[in-house]
Amino acid sequence: MKYQKPILLIHGGAGNWKERDSEKAIKEINNALDRGFEEFKRGSSLEAVVEAISYMEDSGVFDAGRGSVKNSKGEIEMDAGLMYGNKLSVGAVAAVRVKNPIRLALQVMEDGRHVLLVGKEAEEIFPSTPLSVEDTVGAVALDIDGNLVSGTSTGGIANKLPGRVGDSPIPGAGYYATSRVAVSSTGIGEIILKILPAKEVDILVSMGLSICDAVRSVINKVTNIFGKGNIGMIGIDNNGNATAYYNTVGMARGIKYGNGERKSFVFEGEI
Repeated sequence: MKYQKPILLIHGGAGNWKERDSEKAIKEINNALDRGFEEFKRGSSLEAVVEAISYMEDSGVFDAGRGSVKNSKGEIEMDAGLMYGNKLSVGAVAAVRVKNPIRLALQVMEDGRHVLLVGKEAEEIFPSTPLSVEDTVGAVALDIDGNLVSGTSTGGIANKLPGRVGDSPIPGAGYYATSRVAVSSTGIGEIILKILPAKEVDILVSMGLSICDAVRSVINKVTNIFGKGNIGMIGIDNNGNATAYYNTVGMARGIKYGNGERKSFVFEGEI
């Protein structure tokens, strides 16, 4: 569906939301949309994506930031990635323990020397607020100047081995953005890493498919190979067309656009 710019589209993870508090998820999705959308007034898609994801990290409702699950040692290790499509700038971190991994990823992007930093070294190079305490959160945005940005943040999967890195900090897997599209993925990282679905969406759009058809085609491909219950994606293109699709029981998601119109869903509902 096509929307008026600026546009912010976010997700709070694909999974079995019938076993979780879907009403609270909707509330926090709406709050994150409002918080991120405000950034369009004084910044670009980059600020909108970072602010929306930071809010979801702080909410404690999703598997990111304060709500992160623990690994097999009872520790928290988080991943996040961010991409500015029009500049092909990327910043990512993995296995970190800070309050807002997406803000740490932003610092890596702005520094510009590297794409991905891991563990304590990332925290030491870019000091951040420590974290005081199975879904990923993500956002994509298109501003009035045509800038496309995508970002993803996660606490990973429960009881993962220490040092495990999923898809969320890997460009082309958990997120990807170019001058054509911005995409964020959620689901089982080990499957997403094998397919690189976010990159595949960009390739399909470059070949002439719509963003909606591209996202559906990639998710159907994953379903055909691995079955259902493992992936969801949100995407937006440079013309303002946006979509969200998943093969799980539900996916918390929402969009805010134009003069502030907003809609959000966990189960049925078309973005």
